Amino acid sequence: MILDAGDKVLIVHRRLFEQDRIRLFIGNVQAYDNGIVKVSGHTWMEDFKTQKCFEKEGLRTKIFSISSGTLIVYQIPEEVHLPQLAFEKDTDGKLWLTDGLRFKIDLTEREQPRYA
Repeated sequence: MILDAGDKVLIVHRRLFEQDRIRLFIGNVQAYDNGIVKVSGHTWMEDFKTQKCFEKEGLRTKIFSISSGTLIVYQIPEEVHLPQLAFEKDTDGKLWLTDGLRFKIDLTEREQPRYA
């Protein structure tokens, strides 16, 4: 099986258009079957004005078709404590998910220009 109950995941809605806002979901897998996953956790959105990610209030349980092609699913290491996770943007515009300790992942969707 690809995912098991208790696995920690980050689900990212693939941006289809340049103006699409970032939509993310972080949580624990409750069940998985043939590309359908039930996850309990928290929704994160990008604020239109500040372009910072914020967590929406309240625990949610969502069902996702992870084989749809419109989602990117990251499995978060078991040792990462989900409430410690936060999103950060650096000065180059890259988006990072980090626990502030050892876990840090680059979630940037488009290539950043390289400067010499």
